[in-house]
Amino acid sequence: MELGKAFTYIFQDKRWFSKLLLGWLVSIVPILNFAFTGYYTQTMRNVEVNREEPLPEWDDFGKKFVLGFYMWLAGIVFALPLILLSFVYIIPIAVAGEGQASDTVNALMAGTGVLVTCVIALYGLALSLFLPAMNINLARKETLGSVFEIGEFFRIFRANTGDYLVAWIMTIVWAIVIGTVGTLIGAFIFAVPIIGWCFGWIIVPVFLGMLNIVIFQVYAHLFGQVAAKQALTA
Repeated sequence: MELGKAFTYIFQDKRWFSKLLLGWLVSIVPILNFAFTGYYTQTMRNVEVNREEPLPEWDDFGKKFVLGFYMWLAGIVFALPLILLSFVYIIPIAVAGEGQASDTVNALMAGTGVLVTCVIALYGLALSLFLPAMNINLARKETLGSVFEIGEFFRIFRANTGDYLVAWIMTIVWAIVIGTVGTLIGAFIFAVPIIGWCFGWIIVPVFLGMLNIVIFQVYAHLFGQVAAKQALTA
């Protein structure tokens, strides 16, 4: 995999700044931010088919919005077990808070809480691992059904497991590195006399927001490479 290219490709597009800035503006508007999910989904597809400039244009906003909505809807559906498990734990705690539970019941609920927390953590980890496969399938087919084809997600994962796991781990690493560097730079900007003190509250949020957009574009390129390799071996 070309790990470095996942970051540098962005800046090879002559209009990278305007595209990402518009992406940031879209991403901060509730509901409309579905379109940004569609945007990096299209980036993923562009990388898979080896387009010279993977960053999409913003000329098909409706299509991007629909793709993002599909991902959001699937996320809600697959997160339902987490929501239900949370209620399994929260309701008994509420009852215990009324002081009506015995020590035995309290101990049982504490043990249940640990178990539920572990299950939620494991399920959340598994979900984060298979969301990119869902994204790849959506990028290829662009249909609502594609985000619920669980068998296809497993096929994508198994076809190139090594690179898939590398992309998943590197996405997390990039997010940590970029987030840390961005926070340090933001703190420095606030410390700059006059400019930082007066305009930092505008500059820093925009700067950090743009870095967040970059993280998603890095993710899209990494998994676009995974999709491309899987397509070659299919």
